[in-house]
Amino acid sequence: MLLLRESTARRITCAVLGSVLGWWAHSALAEAGGPFVPAALPIPAMAARADSFAPVGFVLEREISGDLGGKFPGLAQIYHNTEGRRALLIGTRHPDGFHATGWGFVLPCRACGADLSAADNVDVKIRDHGIVVIDRSESEEEDLSTRAELTLRYDDHAKQWRLISVSQFAQFRRTGRAEQSFVDYAKGLTRDAVGRYEGNVFFAESVHASAIEPRLLSLDELLLY
Repeated sequence: MLLLRESTARRITCAVLGSVLGWWAHSALAEAGGPFVPAALPIPAMAARADSFAPVGFVLEREISGDLGGKFPGLAQIYHNTEGRRALLIGTRHPDGFHATGWGFVLPCRACGADLSAADNVDVKIRDHGIVVIDRSESEEEDLSTRAELTLRYDDHAKQWRLISVSQFAQFRRTGRAEQSFVDYAKGLTRDAVGRYEGNVFFAESVHASAIEPRLLSLDELLLY
């Protein structure tokens, strides 16, 4: 698995990949922000309001609506606490309340974007009935930008959200170099590439693909931040 060189800036892509790929013992770049904090109510469950599931100390930062593939509108909410740690709540709006289907810590903290503001270092999108977390960081000192995308899909049989894939891209603007990685956990495939970035296009100079054991990683098992 490709791991970016260490930086004075907190490298979110390394944190994501190092945390998820825990069997790579040398991936010590992961820095979880604390222990898992369970939702205020068991999940899956129905409550009158979505914020009924937020633990004490977590407040709503923003929310995204979209089609999660069911009969009712989907909703993803970002919460944070006073330390800036973020959590993700997923569910659907119903006429009589909110049905929560997932809660977990797969979002970068508010200060984890290095030179990016808290408003710019994370996005959550509902895409193809799944959840996509977009995690960004910028280091002006190193002229470096990173971006990671985590894709989550709901497992109807297990009643859990699963991490399906992680992609990451790092651009070293000063040198024009770039690194790209992709992991498909459902299929057990990885692809790493190193090359150059010119005119908003990545030109891979070396590519390494390999196979790993497919894994079913559930949202409530992941503690990335």
